[in-house]
Amino acid sequence: MQARDESGTVRSVERALSIVELLGEHDSLGLEELHYLTGLPKATVSRLLHTLQDRGWLYRGLCDRRYRLSARRLFGDPELRFSRHLVEQASPLLKELSEHTGLVTDLSSFDGQDLLVVESSVPEVLRKRYPNNRLVMGLKASLFYSAMGKACLAELDEEHARRLAVRHRLCSDDLLRVQQQAFNQGFGERTEGSWEYAVRLPFLIRAVALPVRSQGRVVGSMALQWPRDEHSVSSVRRRYLDNLAETISRLQHRLD
Repeated sequence: MQARDESGTVRSVERALSIVELLGEHDSLGLEELHYLTGLPKATVSRLLHTLQDRGWLYRGLCDRRYRLSARRLFGDPELRFSRHLVEQASPLLKELSEHTGLVTDLSSFDGQDLLVVESSVPEVLRKRYPNNRLVMGLKASLFYSAMGKACLAELDEEHARRLAVRHRLCSDDLLRVQQQAFNQGFGERTEGSWEYAVRLPFLIRAVALPVRSQGRVVGSMALQWPRDEHSVSSVRRRYLDNLAETISRLQHRLD
């Protein structure tokens, strides 16, 4: 029997609903934050989170380990709902690919204007080298410099690319040149020496990426990235680009 208070309400249901309400208000929260905000024992919060996740109410990020309402529990913004759906469908595939390749696997979401980093899976062999990778979750990635951005650019028509150049204050000729290069290569390759985030890694990285499509349009991209001192782009392309393409194919099948 579940504990009831004097008014007849089920206490565990009230507690679970308070967690759902907090996540609806704050978008994402960690276990410590939920423990503080609810005033409940950490063990109780942990059990409730596990139950809600098991019942499909929550998604827990691979990279930042924060809890969010699942896509099917979100109402309102369809772009946010689709982005959350994209992450949830990609999550097990990202983890599988990163462990298979030994490389970090990143996922972006593209709404036609901005590119956001929405998930990342760091394999066990690289965890010590990427202690702060979670801090880039939710940040905008460069369409011009990042592998994920170039992979998306290669899928757009010239008019769309020119509009993006204006929006992001880039020279349209330079952007079109980068777009054409990615199209000819067949994948996006990160521009070395650039870094758009406030949180910097203590080492240089390389990355390659391919676009993710749904319903005939590009909705994001998936990248393999690694410390520059470990592999060349050509060796990763030769060994793992087919694995990346196959993973994206599986993801697109889930999305469609």
